[in-house]
Amino acid sequence: MNFLRQDYVRYGLIMTGVVVVCLAVMEFTGNNKSFEHSPIFFFSMFIAPLIIWYLGIAARKKLQKGKLTFKQGLSEGFKISLVYAITTCLIFLVYYLYINPPIVNYVREMYRMTGAPNSTVIATDLTIFFVFTLIFGAVYSSILSFFLKSKGK
Repeated sequence: MNFLRQDYVRYGLIMTGVVVVCLAVMEFTGNNKSFEHSPIFFFSMFIAPLIIWYLGIAARKKLQKGKLTFKQGLSEGFKISLVYAITTCLIFLVYYLYINPPIVNYVREMYRMTGAPNSTVIATDLTIFFVFTLIFGAVYSSILSFFLKSKGK
Protein backbone atom coordinates (compact mmCIF):
# COMPACT_ATOMS: atom_id res chain seq x y z
CA MET A 1 0.00 0.00 0.00
CA ASN A 2 3.01 2.33 0.23
CA PHE A 3 3.01 2.31 -3.56
CA LEU A 4 -0.37 4.08 -3.61
CA ARG A 5 1.02 6.85 -1.40
CA GLN A 6 3.62 7.87 -3.95
CA ASP A 7 2.94 11.26 -5.54
CA TYR A 8 3.50 9.98 -9.08
CA VAL A 9 0.84 7.29 -8.51
CA ARG A 10 -1.56 9.85 -7.06
CA TYR A 11 -1.13 12.25 -10.00
CA GLY A 12 -1.26 9.45 -12.58
CA LEU A 13 -4.55 8.29 -11.06
CA ILE A 14 -5.88 11.86 -10.94
CA MET A 15 -5.20 12.14 -14.66
CA THR A 16 -6.94 8.82 -15.23
CA GLY A 17 -9.89 10.20 -13.25
CA VAL A 18 -10.00 13.21 -15.58
CA VAL A 19 -10.25 10.86 -18.56
CA VAL A 20 -13.04 8.88 -16.88
CA VAL A 21 -14.97 12.10 -16.19
CA CYS A 22 -14.45 13.27 -19.78
CA LEU A 23 -15.64 9.94 -21.18
CA ALA A 24 -18.68 10.08 -18.87
CA VAL A 25 -19.49 13.63 -20.01
CA MET A 26 -19.16 12.54 -23.64
CA GLU A 27 -21.56 9.65 -22.97
CA PHE A 28 -24.13 11.76 -21.11
CA THR A 29 -24.08 14.58 -23.66
CA GLY A 30 -24.34 12.26 -26.66
CA ASN A 31 -20.90 13.26 -28.02
CA ASN A 32 -19.85 9.63 -27.97
CA LYS A 33 -19.88 8.77 -31.68
CA SER A 34 -16.25 9.78 -32.23
CA PHE A 35 -13.36 11.48 -30.52
CA GLU A 36 -12.97 13.90 -33.41
CA HIS A 37 -13.70 17.59 -32.81
CA SER A 38 -14.55 16.99 -29.17
CA PRO A 39 -13.37 19.85 -26.95
CA ILE A 40 -13.86 17.55 -23.97
CA PHE A 41 -11.52 14.95 -25.41
CA PHE A 42 -9.02 17.63 -26.48
CA PHE A 43 -8.96 18.97 -22.91
CA SER A 44 -8.41 15.52 -21.41
CA MET A 45 -5.61 14.64 -23.85
CA PHE A 46 -3.64 17.90 -24.06
CA ILE A 47 -4.60 20.57 -21.50
CA ALA A 48 -5.28 18.52 -18.36
CA PRO A 49 -2.01 16.54 -18.60
CA LEU A 50 0.00 19.75 -18.71
CA ILE A 51 -1.70 20.97 -15.53
CA ILE A 52 -1.49 17.65 -13.70
CA TRP A 53 2.12 16.94 -14.67
CA TYR A 54 3.01 20.45 -13.46
CA LEU A 55 1.28 19.80 -10.12
CA GLY A 56 2.94 16.37 -9.80
CA ILE A 57 6.46 17.62 -10.51
CA ALA A 58 5.90 20.67 -8.28
CA ALA A 59 4.76 18.32 -5.48
CA ARG A 60 8.03 16.41 -5.84
CA LYS A 61 9.94 19.70 -5.60
CA LYS A 62 7.98 20.69 -2.50
CA LEU A 63 8.63 17.28 -0.93
CA GLN A 64 12.33 17.88 -1.47
CA LYS A 65 12.18 21.27 0.29
CA GLY A 66 12.25 23.30 -2.92
CA LYS A 67 15.17 21.49 -4.51
CA LEU A 68 14.64 19.70 -7.80
CA THR A 69 17.06 18.77 -10.54
CA PHE A 70 15.98 18.50 -14.14
CA LYS A 71 16.59 14.74 -14.01
CA GLN A 72 14.43 14.32 -10.88
CA GLY A 73 11.58 16.29 -12.49
CA LEU A 74 11.87 14.28 -15.69
CA SER A 75 11.86 11.03 -13.72
CA GLU A 76 8.79 12.06 -11.70
CA GLY A 77 6.94 13.11 -14.85
CA PHE A 78 7.80 9.87 -16.60
CA LYS A 79 6.51 7.85 -13.63
CA ILE A 80 3.25 9.85 -13.73
CA SER A 81 3.04 9.07 -17.46
CA LEU A 82 3.60 5.38 -16.87
CA VAL A 83 0.88 5.12 -14.21
CA TYR A 84 -1.48 7.13 -16.40
CA ALA A 85 -0.73 5.06 -19.51
CA ILE A 86 -1.32 1.74 -17.78
CA THR A 87 -4.50 2.72 -15.95
CA THR A 88 -6.03 4.64 -18.84
CA CYS A 89 -5.45 1.76 -21.24
CA LEU A 90 -7.47 -0.39 -18.86
CA ILE A 91 -10.20 2.28 -18.74
CA PHE A 92 -10.35 2.47 -22.55
CA LEU A 93 -10.46 -1.32 -22.78
CA VAL A 94 -13.54 -1.35 -20.54
CA TYR A 95 -14.99 1.60 -22.46
CA TYR A 96 -14.57 -0.14 -25.83
CA LEU A 97 -15.81 -3.54 -24.67
CA TYR A 98 -18.69 -2.65 -22.35
CA ILE A 99 -19.69 1.01 -22.41
CA ASN A 100 -19.47 2.12 -26.05
CA PRO A 101 -18.61 -0.78 -28.39
CA PRO A 102 -19.87 1.09 -31.51
CA ILE A 103 -17.04 3.62 -31.19
CA VAL A 104 -14.63 0.85 -32.18
CA ASN A 105 -15.96 1.32 -35.73
CA TYR A 106 -14.83 4.96 -35.61
CA VAL A 107 -11.40 3.84 -34.34
CA ARG A 108 -11.25 1.21 -37.11
CA GLU A 109 -11.90 3.89 -39.75
CA MET A 110 -9.43 6.27 -38.13
CA TYR A 111 -6.63 3.69 -38.45
CA ARG A 112 -7.88 2.47 -41.86
CA MET A 113 -8.21 -1.06 -40.53
CA THR A 114 -11.30 -2.07 -42.47
CA GLY A 115 -11.95 -5.76 -42.10
CA ALA A 116 -9.84 -6.08 -38.94
CA PRO A 117 -11.54 -7.72 -35.95
CA ASN A 118 -12.45 -5.57 -32.97
CA SER A 119 -9.73 -7.17 -30.85
CA THR A 120 -7.02 -6.09 -33.33
CA VAL A 121 -8.41 -2.56 -33.57
CA ILE A 122 -8.59 -2.22 -29.79
CA ALA A 123 -5.11 -3.69 -29.26
CA THR A 124 -3.68 -1.33 -31.89
CA ASP A 125 -5.39 1.70 -30.38
CA LEU A 126 -4.30 0.87 -26.84
CA THR A 127 -0.72 0.25 -27.95
CA ILE A 128 -0.59 3.56 -29.82
CA PHE A 129 -2.19 5.36 -26.86
CA PHE A 130 0.34 3.81 -24.46
CA VAL A 131 3.34 4.86 -26.59
CA PHE A 132 1.83 8.29 -27.30
CA THR A 133 1.28 8.86 -23.59
CA LEU A 134 4.87 7.98 -22.71
CA ILE A 135 6.29 10.19 -25.47
CA PHE A 136 4.12 13.20 -24.70
CA GLY A 137 4.56 12.63 -20.96
CA ALA A 138 8.32 12.80 -21.50
CA VAL A 139 7.96 15.98 -23.59
CA TYR A 140 5.71 17.63 -21.00
CA SER A 141 8.01 16.48 -18.21
CA SER A 142 11.07 17.88 -19.98
CA ILE A 143 9.51 21.28 -20.49
CA LEU A 144 8.05 21.49 -17.01
CA SER A 145 11.21 20.18 -15.35
CA PHE A 146 13.23 22.84 -17.12
CA PHE A 147 11.07 25.55 -15.56
CA LEU A 148 10.66 23.88 -12.16
CA LYS A 149 14.27 22.86 -11.59
CA SER A 150 16.13 24.61 -8.80
CA LYS A 151 18.23 27.49 -9.93
CA GLY A 152 21.99 26.99 -9.58
CA LYS A 153 23.86 29.54 -7.46
